Amino acid sequence: MEELGDIVPIDRDLVVQTTLDPALQRQTEEKLAAMLAQEGSDRKIGEGAAVILDPDGAIRALVGGRDYRRSQFNRALAPRQPGSSFKPFVFLAAMEAGWTAESRVEDSPLRIGSWTPENYDRRFRGSVSLSQALAESLNIPTVRLAQDVGIKKVISLAHRLGIRAKLPANLAVALGAGEVTLLDLTGAYAALANGGKAAWPYGILSIRDRAGALLWQGAPLGDTVIDPAIAESMRAMLRGVITHGTGKAAGVVGEGAVGKSGTTSDYRDAWFVGWDSTQGRVAGVWLGNDDNSPMARVTGGDVPAKLWAWLMLD
Repeated sequence: MEELGDIVPIDRDLVVQTTLDPALQRQTEEKLAAMLAQEGSDRKIGEGAAVILDPDGAIRALVGGRDYRRSQFNRALAPRQPGSSFKPFVFLAAMEAGWTAESRVEDSPLRIGSWTPENYDRRFRGSVSLSQALAESLNIPTVRLAQDVGIKKVISLAHRLGIRAKLPANLAVALGAGEVTLLDLTGAYAALANGGKAAWPYGILSIRDRAGALLWQGAPLGDTVIDPAIAESMRAMLRGVITHGTGKAAGVVGEGAVGKSGTTSDYRDAWFVGWDSTQGRVAGVWLGNDDNSPMARVTGGDVPAKLWAWLMLD
């Protein structure tokens, strides 16, 4: 067992400065509740969560549900399947292995043992670029990339960017079959937003005593975890998701908006995660039901993308 150092008792008042923005926190709570009130009943959406970070990981707002008085369960910290919002990790691993945004990959019938992955629309497009595959969230090209680089490298990269969950080492993980938390996933996107440095989400800036002596200070940015050139290439690819892909509903945010949608089987989870380089804000949204029941065909590019855009627009 590792020996702990001496524990020094604190016998004085402390002043803790948090990263939360009270106005932004209140707005985020209100907008999530309003979107669920507007869309929830018809679309069978029972709950949601939202996280807003600075690119260094500072938590500016975190909402774990539609009404804290009714349920204190924090859905921003609850593991759920991320669907296609996990795909950027596959594409990043491929680019680290030498692929580029313009490299071609086959979107054609694929069988792996008894598994036959399909695209959402069940169509095949032939040879496509990585940019097109990510923008249109094509499943088959994503699985082919994961096969090429190895799923263990994909998982290792996800962990490097801040995903803490243990992920099963099978190819279905490439399509988001593992479970992650919204906070971790948003933090991983923050590492891309800041150009490739680790951005572990944190909520405390500093701790001082009443005399102003600094007792502890947060260390925002970590080491470089992704080559800045690859992070920039991913930014351009995720911009395509919004301009001509599955995330068009988020386009109202403007030219600085980039992001990725995610939808799981039977519409049990719907996500949208990304950032606005103009505002320097990173945000993630999850919608679903606590009992894991399906929603009414809610995809990540639908209600979550609309909510994400609303959160980005003050």
